[in-house]
This record gives sequence, structure tokens and C-alpha cells, in this order.
Amino acid sequence: MSGFSLVQFMCEGGFGMWTVLAAGCAAVGAAVRYAAAPDRDKLAFTAALSVTTLIATIAGVWTNVGAVMSFLEDSARVPDAEVTRVLFTGLKEAGRPGTLGGLLLTLVAIVVSVGVLRRARLGAKGGEGAKGTEGRAAIA
Repeated sequence: MSGFSLVQFMCEGGFGMWTVLAAGCAAVGAAVRYAAAPDRDKLAFTAALSVTTLIATIAGVWTNVGAVMSFLEDSARVPDAEVTRVLFTGLKEAGRPGTLGGLLLTLVAIVVSVGVLRRARLGAKGGEGAKGTEGRAAIA
């Protein structure tokens, strides 16, 4: 991966990268809040932001694929001999929001896992009483 440029990566992904980045960073922040002080309301908010990130990711990829296909349908823009190369280049760039969204959602899942573990340990020590039991039932 020599020569990787985050700026180029973001530019290749188009406008949808910014919505994925915003929603994903908010989801990571919510996950950190949940891991620091695990309770059901924070987990629900983290889940909602994760779904938002997923939707933004799908929309970003789908919009980019549409742009690639729109570009390729005009034979004046791309000679027939170049269609395959341009298609593969376009699809590589179209997948950038999926890569970013996947990375951010993986990070959210890891951080939420820490919160779930902390919540289970707090419940096992009797620190949360019935509320801890209710949370474990909702998670299971």
C-alpha cells in the first residue's frame, strides 16, 4: 500500500464520503460513551447512529456506481476499447464509502463489545441490580 493518500481516498469516494465520515464518527463517539458508562439508552443511541452510518455507506456506494454507469453510457466520453479499464477504475472508487463505512462500523462494534463486557461485569458485582439483569436479557 505504498503511496496511500487519505486525501485522494476521500476525493475518490465523492461527496458520500463526508456523510459516512460524519455519521461514522458520531457512532464511534456514542460507542465510546457507552463503553465508558454502559446503559441501555446509550446503547440504543449507538445502534441508531450505526444504522445511519450503514445507510449512508450504502447510499454513497450506490450513488457512485450510478455515476460510473452514467459516465460509461456515453460513447463520446469513453472509447469502446477503454470501457473495461474505466469501469474497473470507477468501481474501485465507487467502493470507497463502503471501505470507510466498514472500518468505522467495525471500530464501533469493538468499542461496544468493551461496553457490553463492562456492563456484564458491573451486573455480576451487583452494581446495577435489576437494571443490569434487564440489560443482559435485552443483549442476549
